[in-house]
Amino acid sequence: MRTYNAVEKRAVNQIWTASGEYHFEPLFLAIHKRSGIPNFYMNLVIGLTYKYYGEDVVNQLFDCWRGDMHQSMLDDLTWLMLEDIVYIKEIMQRPVLHELREQYAKNFFASEYQLSRQEWMSKNQLVYTMQVSHYSRILNRKQPVMTMREKQLSDAMNIQEDIEQSMLVHTILDIFKRYDLFDGNKHEKHSHVFHLHGIIAYIMTHFMPTQLVKTDRVVVMRSSQIDEEGEGFLQSKNASNIVLKQHESDRTYIEKCFGRSIYSNKKLQLLEKQICTGNHIGCHVWITDGVKDDTEKITAEEKYLRDQAALQEKRNREYYYKNIALHKSMIYKLKNEIENSLLIHQEKNVIVGRSGTLDKRRVYRAVYANDDRIFLRSEEETTPLFSVDLVLDASASRLSFQEVIASQGYVLSESLKACHIPVRISEFNSLRGYTVLRILKSFQEKRSESVFQYFASGWNRDGLMLKEIGDLLEEEHGDVKEHLVIILTDASPNDSFRIHASKDNPLGCNYEDDAGVKDAAKEVRNLKKNGIRVGAILFGSHDASKEARVIYENEYVRMKSVDQLANAAGFLIRKEVASINV
Repeated sequence: MRTYNAVEKRAVNQIWTASGEYHFEPLFLAIHKRSGIPNFYMNLVIGLTYKYYGEDVVNQLFDCWRGDMHQSMLDDLTWLMLEDIVYIKEIMQRPVLHELREQYAKNFFASEYQLSRQEWMSKNQLVYTMQVSHYSRILNRKQPVMTMREKQLSDAMNIQEDIEQSMLVHTILDIFKRYDLFDGNKHEKHSHVFHLHGIIAYIMTHFMPTQLVKTDRVVVMRSSQIDEEGEGFLQSKNASNIVLKQHESDRTYIEKCFGRSIYSNKKLQLLEKQICTGNHIGCHVWITDGVKDDTEKITAEEKYLRDQAALQEKRNREYYYKNIALHKSMIYKLKNEIENSLLIHQEKNVIVGRSGTLDKRRVYRAVYANDDRIFLRSEEETTPLFSVDLVLDASASRLSFQEVIASQGYVLSESLKACHIPVRISEFNSLRGYTVLRILKSFQEKRSESVFQYFASGWNRDGLMLKEIGDLLEEEHGDVKEHLVIILTDASPNDSFRIHASKDNPLGCNYEDDAGVKDAAKEVRNLKKNGIRVGAILFGSHDASKEARVIYENEYVRMKSVDQLANAAGFLIRKEVASINV
């Protein structure tokens, strides 16, 4: 279940109350943009839509154009029609709906005078015209001036009949098709790409704004300013695009970027033969602790890359200590969450001593062996129930959140460590066909400072990473039998290395979207079959709950802000602790 903030919880509760169901995640929440408070009337409309048509039909309807270049426009027009439809169904049972509807229409026209010029310019003209026509009809106002096509569309959207559940999707799609708004096929917007080289590229990067995209090169780049609004980042490319030379072999490139492998060449070859199968044929793996060979002479480019990595580590630390009060409170709260969960499950070691509870079976030793250790007491230090592998997504999609993710990793590490739970922290990404798993903190390390070495770059092949984690746990899992893998991710597998053609997939395909999600889901199931529990904490700029549900089933939580980490992680760990049989 995704995690909501206080405002969203109110909106969701309004929707659930209207629908009479409390076990689904609504696709839409209505919240006033300016005031930031839930919009009661529209949340009522959303809830009534789920009440009469159900979650499956609503999802099916909006999935028809999900990803289409006109998705936002189609969504807005659809809700105008749905409002008419559910009003007709509900008005006899809920007469107050008439008054609420009229007030909402009046508020629509009143809000027009509060819009800035930028907000007016951002409006879709067709949507706005249909909205004015729709709310004018509700208030019995004069209709706006419209073209013949707009008037016909407005009349078609004014649905004044009871639409059956089985006909809802067909009815709305038919209207869109008749007026050339959506033909049933998704049309994605493709940008124009120009490849510039040499002096022209040099000039353009100095005078034009640039933005980094994921490539098969390592680029250590600063995150966007955490305190600023917005999800993207913008910065001069000439200050951060120093990369290693292309003529080096891929293996040498990976080693110089991330460090030497902790496995020997022979063991690496054996591991690749074992796990680089199926969707990962032709791929390579690289497991490292980040240690680099300082005996070799490095080039200026390599030195710059290392300097940038060190600079990102510094930024990660600065962000953590800048918000030290928040982070310490999160550690304290999460520690208490975990301890409370362990309290009823934790086993204590019982040892023999000179005080405690008398052990009748040892009394004879005091008489015949002069041994006064005839009492039993519980050892203060407890035996951990499980170990935790915390894996941080370090692909380029995380560039805007590097400082935040590093701090989250540190908070989780310190909280688990305070509860005497062995924790290992790693980051993963993929470049040039190599899925790299870099261990930031081992089970044996007492301090968590090395987590600040986290930086993002490249792609993410989640399925192969999960196979690597499985191998790591076979190699080293400490003295405990139960294991929990927690992945901090956006649940969006995406790699530049394609899935090769096979009997089931004759043409092959890109490792992304549905193919990537299904592959990651399969590997999660394989880990669970081997007794390894897997859960995820979603954090990112978009809601990937649908993909996460496929990959992790119900073993995930979503956090929308940093201060929700303790609640999200605590919920996940409590759930896992409760499932452990001791």
